[in-house]
Amino acid sequence: MAFAMLFALSLAFLFVAYCMARALIGGFGANFATIALSAVATAASSIFLWWLTPLADFAEIFWVHVPADRRARRGQCPHCGYPHESRATCCECGRATAPLPAWTLSARPVKRMAAILVPAFLLGCVAGEAWSLLDESRFAAEHNHANESVRAHYTRPRAFPATFARMWADESSELHSEPWPDFARDRRWTPKDSALRERGLGWRERASTP
Repeated sequence: MAFAMLFALSLAFLFVAYCMARALIGGFGANFATIALSAVATAASSIFLWWLTPLADFAEIFWVHVPADRRARRGQCPHCGYPHESRATCCECGRATAPLPAWTLSARPVKRMAAILVPAFLLGCVAGEAWSLLDESRFAAEHNHANESVRAHYTRPRAFPATFARMWADESSELHSEPWPDFARDRRWTPKDSALRERGLGWRERASTP
């Protein structure tokens, strides 16, 4: 159960990370470069999950070390709970009656965490890409069914968890998804100054109406 909960938490985090990376990178539709960059960004974000490594040994800590420490304080065998009466070996199970060594972070929970994160990463990337493509297909259907007057400039945010990014259609009805440097840009507005238009500057300031 502990492994299942840790896997579910890692999967949810990596799914959200992939969707957000996919939106930040931009691009519309399945593209190998976009998928590869999103996967690399998701793998980098998994560093925030490694602090959960001790939880990979949660079952052992809860079911082995905690009961063993409780039995040792009662003068019982830490393994079977039989009173050992200060004997070095338990006459019931034949194991040493010395208290178990305290749990320490070792290579074992790190390996267990890696075994959890690898399938969670792969499944999170696949689910995130499928979710992004489904959202883009819905946007394409909405664009096709939109009125002629709004179809040329139809836009809406991406679905959760990437609602900070927008998808839009240009005058030729080509669909796009803005990368993060263009999030604040109003593509339907251009500055009055021709020099600014040529240089691509000034789009953050709206021209005053005469």
